[in-house]
Amino acid sequence: MDPELSRLIGGAADIATSGRWAAVNARIEDLLANPDPDNAWWVQLFASLCYQNFSEYVSLKSAYENRQDDDLALLAWRARNLLELSAWCNYCAKSRDNARRVHEDASRDVRGIIDAFIKWGTATAQAADWLDPLVTAKQTLSDRARLLNGVDSLEAGYKRVSEAAEQCGFGQQFIVSNKMLSKFAHPTAIRIRASTDEARDTLLRDIFFSQGCLFFTGAFEALEGQLL
Repeated sequence: MDPELSRLIGGAADIATSGRWAAVNARIEDLLANPDPDNAWWVQLFASLCYQNFSEYVSLKSAYENRQDDDLALLAWRARNLLELSAWCNYCAKSRDNARRVHEDASRDVRGIIDAFIKWGTATAQAADWLDPLVTAKQTLSDRARLLNGVDSLEAGYKRVSEAAEQCGFGQQFIVSNKMLSKFAHPTAIRIRASTDEARDTLLRDIFFSQGCLFFTGAFEALEGQLL
């Protein structure tokens, strides 16, 4: 394997073996066990980011070590997930306002799903007994977001991950990496038409794994800086 790819893979592995991973987990457990009502949303957000980052890395590593048919797509998908998590972790670590924006966007994501169903139901002339519960759910979501999370309005659009990456200083890298990984994570034309080439596939496996490790490390370091 290329030495640079090995370095990226080793850097991610060292996070677990050095005790840094355990230290962050212990800090999260301590924060969750001693809640501060004014800070509960922040702790929950960063605990979720940590869980997602650790989980995706473990899944990426498992996919790489337990080679299976079509694992290139799985590796590309996991690496792309870690790319997005790296953007979100760095964005949230940049400021408390940024973290609050991501926290509030969870409700906007749910609203977006409901809006999509309402739009489809209206376009296909669904009956009122099908559409009305969705309209009610949309209002209930807004009420809960305001009462429980202090979100005054869900009208604003959600933050795009590419914008978050740009604000964290790696927008161009995000665009390039996301484009490459997406071409293999989905059944695109390049995947459909690709012929079997063991040497090429081995190289791509190494690249996707090492890139995922790089993104995991970037996300972890952003979280570690906030929590420790």
